[in-house]
Amino acid sequence: MIFSQESGMGIKKAGFILLLIFIGGAFLFVTLPYFWGKNRINPRVYIGNTILRGNIENAKEKISEECKNYQNKPISLIYEGKSYQSSLSEIGFYLDEERTFANLKTTTGPNNSLFNHSFKWWGDLFLGFKVPVYYSFDVTKLNEVLKNKFKIILYPAEEAKFKFENENIIISPSKNGIGVDGMFFVAEVLENLKKWSSDPIKINLVKIDPDISTVQAESMKGDLKKMFDYPFSFKVKNYNFNLPKPIILSWIEIQKNQSQEDLMFGNQSEDVKDLSNLILASQDFSEYKKKYVLTFDINRSAVEAFLKGEVESLIYQKPENGILALENGEIKEIKPSSPEITIDMEKSIDMIIDALKNNNYFINLPVQEKPADVSIGKIKELGIGALLATGDSNFVGSPTNRRHNIAVGASKFNGVVIDKGAEFSFITTLGPVDKDTGYLPELVIKVDKTIPEYGGGMCQVSSTCFRGAVKAGLQVTERQNHAYPVQYYSPQGTDATVYIPKPDLKFVNNTPGPILLQTRMEGNNLYFDFFGNSDQRKVELEGPTTFDKKPDGSLKAEWIQKVYDKNNNLMFQKNFLSKYDSPSKYPHPGDEKSPKDSKKKKKKGGT
Repeated sequence: MIFSQESGMGIKKAGFILLLIFIGGAFLFVTLPYFWGKNRINPRVYIGNTILRGNIENAKEKISEECKNYQNKPISLIYEGKSYQSSLSEIGFYLDEERTFANLKTTTGPNNSLFNHSFKWWGDLFLGFKVPVYYSFDVTKLNEVLKNKFKIILYPAEEAKFKFENENIIISPSKNGIGVDGMFFVAEVLENLKKWSSDPIKINLVKIDPDISTVQAESMKGDLKKMFDYPFSFKVKNYNFNLPKPIILSWIEIQKNQSQEDLMFGNQSEDVKDLSNLILASQDFSEYKKKYVLTFDINRSAVEAFLKGEVESLIYQKPENGILALENGEIKEIKPSSPEITIDMEKSIDMIIDALKNNNYFINLPVQEKPADVSIGKIKELGIGALLATGDSNFVGSPTNRRHNIAVGASKFNGVVIDKGAEFSFITTLGPVDKDTGYLPELVIKVDKTIPEYGGGMCQVSSTCFRGAVKAGLQVTERQNHAYPVQYYSPQGTDATVYIPKPDLKFVNNTPGPILLQTRMEGNNLYFDFFGNSDQRKVELEGPTTFDKKPDGSLKAEWIQKVYDKNNNLMFQKNFLSKYDSPSKYPHPGDEKSPKDSKKKKKKGGT
């Protein structure tokens, strides 16, 4: 009994001691790495043969220094007993400092959990840790060194190619190439890198087989031949097209699908990059050669280029706007519109590719039609049923350039749709006004002169648009009169000057639906038709009345717009007050300015 009690006490004591040892060990396992600090590099961490110490961020400079020193260290290249002193950087082998440092931070950085950090810290302490060095390899630099220093002639393999001669498919045979045994070379460099040494590197040459050999091309020739048994043709609208066999052959795209067996290292730089750090990770690999299973397809881009270059220009039809008018309460086309006709590109490409693959030797290609901007179809699409108003102006006496600019400017608004509730901006819709957009020089009012500029006469367009908006009962939010009375805009008070970027003409579509603008020129008259949906509003216009006329030509004018709803309730009223200066203060080219006129000038622009 006494013996048993003593034995039990001994076991308990031993267990207690073991528990203390375990707790102490766990405490040390966690606390030592903790007090060492997550931001400090673990003990016995190396870059090459140099130990890294201190803060992790400080290691970046040391890694950069060591990498640069190593890649610029002299090494010997050996080929058939000949030796040449070089360096890794000279032969295109560069150590990637950024990725190397980023990897160090990932494996030893502060983002690791406490347990992972402790485990890694103790592992580095007892086993040591060499930071894996990442690299990139430009094989063309190595080839240049071999060519210049060893007089080695390297040349790529040539693939077998198909061509037509005398209506027959002929194969240009493939040729083998000569290149550096890249697998062997990289393995030797990485072995040096693993030891951070500069041992001599041997250069071996290998035969490079073409990706498409003559034998492989011969096996595909039969499949291609079926495609050319009969002439291939297609029809678009009223045009027939016969496709020459060389054109079809130029569309064929040989696809090289790499087989899964016997993968072997190739001679390309991309393959070398994929093998980054395999030696350092102690992984074995054997040389491989790429093997391909060949198939063919039709290149969509080539077919599209042919259709755009040879077909679309023949069948293309430019859209022509119709001229709309209100007859017997109904909107009609008094001049018919014509749609834009183009080839339906995507569907046509699909049909051609499908026909060639399935030996369908004649097909009809589809076209697509897009309605003109001004047409009955557009009116129906928008649900428009009324002519709200027409703005008009007369430009008789305008010189040739001014007439040209009016036509170009007015065309920018033909077919424009103003959505319900949207604010229309004349300047935004008009776009750039310069030589490149088709305008000619003509007189404009600018600051205190009347001078020629590209687009002179544009205010004829804006004034006509302004008159139509007012007559339609739209709410004008921005408008400015000209600096002085201009003959083209009689009666005075109904004009709207514009000049990029200011002043602008703006109004809000406050009707129940969208508005479609139609512009037209008839003789010396310009028209803006506002088509939309009527809410039976009534518009009363008073004036314009002129007053305060002076002998120097200055005057004032007022034009009043009153808009009533269908129940004769006033919706809003807008008084357009215009103040015109004397024309003599804005001399035309060649005019003389008197000293008193030059003292005070209003800075208004317009045409």
